[in-house]
Amino acid sequence: MNIKQASEQSGVSAPNIRFYEKEGLLTPARRQGNDYRDYTAGDVRTLKLIRMLRMLDVPLPTIKAVLRGEQPLQQALQAQQTVLEQQAAHLAAAMQFCADLARQRPQAETLDVDACLTRMEKPAVQGAFCSGWLQDYRTLAQVQHQRHFSFIPEGSINTPQEFTAALQAYAEEHGMQFSLSKEGMYPEFSLDGILYKAYRNPGKYRDEICCDAASPEQLNTGLPSRRERQLQVLRILLPAAFTFAAILAAGWVATGGADWLWLAALAAAGVLLGRGFEHRL
Repeated sequence: MNIKQASEQSGVSAPNIRFYEKEGLLTPARRQGNDYRDYTAGDVRTLKLIRMLRMLDVPLPTIKAVLRGEQPLQQALQAQQTVLEQQAAHLAAAMQFCADLARQRPQAETLDVDACLTRMEKPAVQGAFCSGWLQDYRTLAQVQHQRHFSFIPEGSINTPQEFTAALQAYAEEHGMQFSLSKEGMYPEFSLDGILYKAYRNPGKYRDEICCDAASPEQLNTGLPSRRERQLQVLRILLPAAFTFAAILAAGWVATGGADWLWLAALAAAGVLLGRGFEHRL
């Protein structure tokens, strides 16, 4: 078959076929009389193999070594897997850096570029499994706080003006930029560019102000979905585990035995139910 037919059957363009021939990856037979290339079914299979390996980003020298029998295909694939894993790790770190930086709503004029470059150029620490999980946990906690948060204002909230003043005080205390778009007992406002709606939760002694992001779906962690689900479960379980351990340790010290085990379990269950209910809200 001619080069056009070989291209159609293999999915490799004619220019690439000529390039692979030039690089020594393919040597088709020549027709007697006109010296035209005559591609066989074996040549088409070789082209398909080259195409497959190139789709895996296997370098041409490696492909050439495989085709010549100088390197086993399994060995070449294992080596390429290692390369791709390293590239994936670099890409994941870059994606996480972009997500972390974007959440800070940076401005080109004020961004601390030196600090960013230092963080980006710092080599990854081997065995930093715990620190990676801790950083992701902090990221999740930060985003969940951005989606919903509450605080206790100074004094009661009885008028829209008092509501606005409480929101302004909260923003000033936390160094956040506050902008009011709708005043009232259900005000709408923004903190550092994130739009919120707020409402008052009356208490017996003190009022509580609850704030919900207007578009929580736009506030994402940038983490893989599986990692985020695992961290959400961890965020629910950790307070209960710490409560159980603290009460059990205190009871052990006080009584010298496990008499407080039931109290620790009861308290931990209460914390766990509370966090689970809070998470579902």
